Amino acid sequence: MIDEAQLYSLRVSDKTVWRFIAVTCADGRQGLGEFTLDAAPDGLEAWVAEVGESLLGHEATPGCLHDLLPLPCGDLARAAVYSAYDQALCDLAAQAREQSLAALLGARNPASSVPLYANVNRRTRDRSPEGFALSAAEAAAQGFAAVKIAPFDGLDPKSCATPAGQRAIDAGLERVAAVAERLKGAAGLMVDCHWRFSAEAAEALIGPLSSLGVSWLECPQEESVEAVDALRRVRNLANDAGMRLAGCETMIGWEGFRPFVEGGAYDVVMPDVKYAGGLAAIVEIAARASAAGVGVSLHNPSGPVAHLHSLHVSAALESALPLELQFDESPLFNSITRPACRFEGGRALLPDGRGLGAALDTARMDQPATKPRTAAAGRN
Repeated sequence: MIDEAQLYSLRVSDKTVWRFIAVTCADGRQGLGEFTLDAAPDGLEAWVAEVGESLLGHEATPGCLHDLLPLPCGDLARAAVYSAYDQALCDLAAQAREQSLAALLGARNPASSVPLYANVNRRTRDRSPEGFALSAAEAAAQGFAAVKIAPFDGLDPKSCATPAGQRAIDAGLERVAAVAERLKGAAGLMVDCHWRFSAEAAEALIGPLSSLGVSWLECPQEESVEAVDALRRVRNLANDAGMRLAGCETMIGWEGFRPFVEGGAYDVVMPDVKYAGGLAAIVEIAARASAAGVGVSLHNPSGPVAHLHSLHVSAALESALPLELQFDESPLFNSITRPACRFEGGRALLPDGRGLGAALDTARMDQPATKPRTAAAGRN
């Protein structure tokens, strides 16, 4: 029975606050989830407490949250909280069954490790071409087979056709060129655009990126049902130039992914354990996408708890595509869980033990954002 739900937070950089949820059962078992967001809107902590209190006194099963509350499909921040609670409940359920989380999710013979690619965006505080190149080189030296950068700072779709927008595009291409020169084929080069381009500018981007050896283009323009045809055109151009087109990192539930999968918008979709609506939802999304010939690579740019959940899901999916890792944003990534996250030659090692296989070092957290609630307190 669920006895307590607690939110912890920890600022790890000027950009990032990791946010964790811990759900504790009366027998002492604790399940963990994460909903790290770029910005937490006002009132989100109240929603965290509301969801937690709705679970008090219930059995910790993967489906109990879905029985109590509908998935908030129209609200990304609330969907992140919902997904974090689902993560924690899946962790608890796997512990109760004395199996790993990957096994709970259907892995028949989980691999002992999962291949990774390095997202170096947040660790690259020097945004010059040389700063990007140095970050990429350090990731490649640690064995990552591919490196992803987000080079188009200061650009948005409305400015693409302006002189200022063209300067931002040129600056971004200079960063890509510097990384390509430094890597020289030692690792694949991936570019994330964070929806900064107009449809016309996205199409024009394909040639320059292809000439620099980019193999993966992510989220070039807005993602909406109305944009699917435009995205499919960009995908066709990218494929002709030897690139994959990837996206859908903020979609919620299969219905959020369906138009893009069925419309042929992407070669690869990127469900995120923070947003997709639960770990079982990701398994469903992956199965439906794979049946349509679309690859799946989890979006995973957050903290260590989200990473460990993504690792177990990736092992369960048995995907040939590598998993994203937020590379070297903070040394806390490798020390805030017990045992620490483990890596070897550009791969992440699955933790041993039941459930997620790790506990959170709560003594090192900032002040908890919500006071502990117990089942007894919730009934008063």
